[in-house]
Amino acid sequence: MEERCTKMNIRELIKILRSANNTSDIDKYREDIITLIPQTKIMIDFNQQNYAHQYDLWNHSLQTVVNLPGDINDDMVYLAALLHDIGKPDCQTADMKDGKINMHYYGHPERSYEIVKDDIDNELTAKGERLTDDEMRRLLYYIRFHDDRVSLRMKHLRRHLRMGVSLAEFQNLMKLEVADARAHVMLPIIEQRIEICEKLSGDYGKKLYEDILAGK
Repeated sequence: MEERCTKMNIRELIKILRSANNTSDIDKYREDIITLIPQTKIMIDFNQQNYAHQYDLWNHSLQTVVNLPGDINDDMVYLAALLHDIGKPDCQTADMKDGKINMHYYGHPERSYEIVKDDIDNELTAKGERLTDDEMRRLLYYIRFHDDRVSLRMKHLRRHLRMGVSLAEFQNLMKLEVADARAHVMLPIIEQRIEICEKLSGDYGKKLYEDILAGK
């Protein structure tokens, strides 16, 4: 059996996330991840109690990681997949659906963004594990907009480009949204989201970008 990593650093964590073939490949390092990023502990065994979710928060996040393609040219997408929903416990709102409890998590992308920006970044810095400014910018972008309402219309891409992100970063975000959606129960609305985001992450998104550059 492979020995658990000790005194894991952020680069080792990213390597594990990138190379994972299944959730067990990550979960066996659970305690090391919590030691490196203590804020992740709240995700363990957190029951989302939502009809669109079949996993607890930790396992949903691990599923999102392993659903990503392994060849994305940005390590921050994999780290974002692990941390994208870390703000959910702070945003839980009770509701009912068909007579059963159905929790909502309004504003959780913004809360996740705040936790990573204000707490996790400081935690890593204190351990001498600080990400570069550009890495943190990309990580925060992916987390803040991972639940962004998607559209095949040009104005959707244009809005992101106006934030100062590149086409590659936008398409990485779309790949994250696909991976996140695939970690849900496959409801029609989820399947539609996957279809749209897959188009935006590929040739369709590139064509929209070319049209924007051409002034269309």
